[in-house]
Amino acid sequence: MNKCHFVGRLASDPHLVKTNNTHLVKFTLAIEDHRRDKDGSKKRRVDFLNFEAWATAAQTIDTHANKGDFMAIESIARRQSFNQEAETVSFRVTNFKIFNNNKLNEDNE
Repeated sequence: MNKCHFVGRLASDPHLVKTNNTHLVKFTLAIEDHRRDKDGSKKRRVDFLNFEAWATAAQTIDTHANKGDFMAIESIARRQSFNQEAETVSFRVTNFKIFNNNKLNEDNE
């Protein structure tokens, strides 16, 4: 089964493009991890993961998500090879929820 769940903050505003008669949005999520090292002191680590969403999900994310918003993402992992030396993993969004949305809060005021 290929299913991944993440919660993090948008590292920048999503980037929407139209490709092959549909919409694609790409964005980066900053995922925080807190662990204790050998000495027992708490360490914070942040990983930046790349996501893509298609069609109506892409339009919704572009319209309602901004840099700094929390998002809960359900996705599938996709391996991408650009050449034999460079290989990356990105995540295709299958479900999402946006939290702390400033655009929605401005509309309600």
